[in-house]
Amino acid sequence: MLTRILTVLLLLGLSCTVEAHAQPLTRNVLKGACEKLVIAGKDVSPTCGDSLVNMVQGRRTSFDFTSSDGTTVSFSGTGMPQDRQEEVGVDALQPVSAVILTVKAADGGITRDTLMTVGSCRFPASAPGRSTVACAADTQRGRFEGTFVTASDAAAGK
Repeated sequence: MLTRILTVLLLLGLSCTVEAHAQPLTRNVLKGACEKLVIAGKDVSPTCGDSLVNMVQGRRTSFDFTSSDGTTVSFSGTGMPQDRQEEVGVDALQPVSAVILTVKAADGGITRDTLMTVGSCRFPASAPGRSTVACAADTQRGRFEGTFVTASDAAAGK
C-alpha cells in the first residue's frame, strides 16, 4: 500500500514537472519612454526606466516597469482574452489579478511581494508607429500605475 502511494506521488510530481517545462517563457523587451510610474500611491515617474518587459508563460502574462533604484512593478494577469472596449476609446483591456512588487535593498537583498488585486492594462489608440501600455491596479498597499509609450524606428526618424 505504501509503495502504491509513493508511486502515485512520484508520478504526480513528474507530471507537474513536465507541465511546468511544457510552457516556455516568452520575454519581450520594449524600448521607449515611461510616462508614469506610481508605486503604492507614490509617484516615482522620474525614476522610471526606458524599457518595458512583457513576459508570457502559459496562460499568465505580465508587464514589468522598473525604476532606477532597482524596484520592479509587475502587472500580472491570467492572459484571458482581451476585451475590446471601443465604446470608451480603448482598443483592448487586459485583466490584471496581481501586482508583484520586487524591491532591491541597499545590501543587495531582494524582497518580493505578491499583492492580489483587480486591475487592468489598457492599450489605447496611439499615433502611427507608436503603442501605449497603461496599467493600473488598487491593492492593500495602495495604488499602482504604469504608462509606457513605444515608438518604432521609422516613427522616431531613424
